[in-house]
Amino acid sequence: MSRPSSTARTAWRATKVWLIGSMAVVAGLVTPAYAGPAAEEPLKPIPNRLMTWITNGQELGTPKAIAEQIKHFLPQVAALQESCLNEVREAVRQLNEAGLRYEYRSGLAALNGGCPGRLGTAIVYAKGTTVRAHNKKGYSDGEGWLEARGMQSFTTKLDGQWVRVFNTHLSAPGHEELRKLQAGELAAATRPHPRALILGDLNTRPHVTRVMDPIWQAGFKDVDQFCGPAKDPWCTKTLPLTGPPRTREESKYDYILGRGVNFRSCRLHTPTDDHRIVISDLTVADVPRPVCTVT
Repeated sequence: MSRPSSTARTAWRATKVWLIGSMAVVAGLVTPAYAGPAAEEPLKPIPNRLMTWITNGQELGTPKAIAEQIKHFLPQVAALQESCLNEVREAVRQLNEAGLRYEYRSGLAALNGGCPGRLGTAIVYAKGTTVRAHNKKGYSDGEGWLEARGMQSFTTKLDGQWVRVFNTHLSAPGHEELRKLQAGELAAATRPHPRALILGDLNTRPHVTRVMDPIWQAGFKDVDQFCGPAKDPWCTKTLPLTGPPRTREESKYDYILGRGVNFRSCRLHTPTDDHRIVISDLTVADVPRPVCTVT
């Protein structure tokens, strides 16, 4: 049998080289069995994400719970109410120990037997977030010394714009006259700021206009498109029905209210049988207000 010509042998060698090269390319696209998994991206706070939560520090709140919820939702700014401030400090330490870079500032606080420290408001924010003109101011009247009613405020940049943020906790149910007074003082404090946010527990439903009118008239809108001055059954409740022995009606008490800003998302999370966490992503773009989801 005659031997292949030199031309045929050259063509076969070229084919072998092509086949080997192709197999190498394919092999390169498949992770070898011995290769370790790709390194996970480290968790980072999400720009323009807001979170508000009344942690009920004197009964239910713990540093671990605060740290876990912030780690789960990764807000740029978290507004906390009714929190034991020593627990907030410890939660931030735990977050930083886990590789997340957060800082905090305390607002108004009062001595409370349920806390080893003081009970009040606080903001937890991603390191690098601008916090300008941080201020804490008490309302002109409150229901007593157990809780310090007032507003914690600061200016920061969100979605490229300067926004004044107010963190507050109005007087408890049974003190409507006080809440009416406090809501008026809160709305007045926001007037100099074209872009403003109110985060917190207002202890009143949105359609109780006797209390909420100053806020609605100041141009604020809630993150939930169904929560406003007109009563709407679609308004998502932030205080769930818990049943005996803590019987109470489902209520909307917790707000992320904006003026001069909009919201891309709305989520309510139920970590305990007390207040839900409200989370949203802020934008200055002209977008419709979202429908809230509950988990």
